[in-house]
Amino acid sequence: MSIKAPEIRRYGDSAILIDYDVPGYSDRVHTRLNHLAKTLRAQTIWQEVVPSYKSILCVFDLSALSLDDACKKIDDTLKKLSRSPRTKGKVIEIPVVYGGRYGPDMAAIKKSSGLTQSEVIDLHSGQDYRVCMMGFIPGFCFLSEVPKALQHPRYDTPRASVPAGSVGIAGWQTGIYGLDSPGGWQIIGRTPLKLFDKTRENLFLMEAGDTLRFIPSSKALFS
Repeated sequence: MSIKAPEIRRYGDSAILIDYDVPGYSDRVHTRLNHLAKTLRAQTIWQEVVPSYKSILCVFDLSALSLDDACKKIDDTLKKLSRSPRTKGKVIEIPVVYGGRYGPDMAAIKKSSGLTQSEVIDLHSGQDYRVCMMGFIPGFCFLSEVPKALQHPRYDTPRASVPAGSVGIAGWQTGIYGLDSPGGWQIIGRTPLKLFDKTRENLFLMEAGDTLRFIPSSKALFS
């Protein structure tokens, strides 16, 4: 099935929203979005290019570009992009210690799924995930759909503090906390990798479009 062309909407005075009308998560749409975002970032007219699961926000300087010209530039880019090859991001392996003190909500996931801890780990780490977008704190990565058996609602009341590197589930999503932060996701494990490090040349370990592969590991990682 072909992907329907996105809607291009004016988003205030100096931004354009490119929005694909799809139900839930679509890997094909995200692949196209990532390719489009990289192409737009390579252009010099956009102040910000912010992708999400099914849309991209493009912010520009209204003193340098009109709304009509911005819409035309995006429309032209979309037409050219449909004839160009797709780009691929990095594949990053993420070691994770599942359960115990590193995954305090493992029991809740086991109960709702009816699986053992080993089965939860095998299912969660048994597929690759796309990095769909970054936020709400530096380094936090929102990933593609978790297996249906593991889908579980987030907490009604967030925890006051979730450690950096925590791997969580919220509804159909899975993701990793980039910093210590309040949060309401169900935490099933933790990685010692720093997703955000202000001392690194590349502040962020990953970006939208990359692929993550969770590697079950022992708690010796944290010793």
